[in-house]
Amino acid sequence: MDAQNYRDRVENALTEADYEPTDVEAFGTVWHKETEDPTIGVTHVCVSVVDAEDIDEESLESTAEEFRGVLSDIAPTQPGGMKNLFGYVLFVESDLSDDLIEFATEEYTVADRRTSVFPLLFELSTETLHLHPIPRLKGRGFYEKQKIDAESLFSV
Repeated sequence: MDAQNYRDRVENALTEADYEPTDVEAFGTVWHKETEDPTIGVTHVCVSVVDAEDIDEESLESTAEEFRGVLSDIAPTQPGGMKNLFGYVLFVESDLSDDLIEFATEEYTVADRRTSVFPLLFELSTETLHLHPIPRLKGRGFYEKQKIDAESLFSV
């Protein structure tokens, strides 16, 4: 599978799940949808698939943080509102280093205020989606949502 084929599959899954596309200059198409989660409440989820040719830890982090700003632009929270903003940035690359996988899934700080940005890595050579592990205690619901979303939308 190549990067474009994976992107097409993910976009088809997002369309079938009633996500809406929005053009964002830095990311191309960003897919978004407001959902209600029984554990964590109202969430607004945004998804972008990016080609990750020659990605390193620094560029992954800066891209994920830039996407955090996109979340606030697409789904601004009203004062006193209780909406959780979720962002999934799918980095697609042929071969990923173990160090990059560890940084993206274990070292990157997902939560910042009421936003959670999950950098996910899809390795084309093995067709493997690398997710964040679910912690034993604090924040468990957010990571479980990431796993459920990833299984239904990104493991195509």
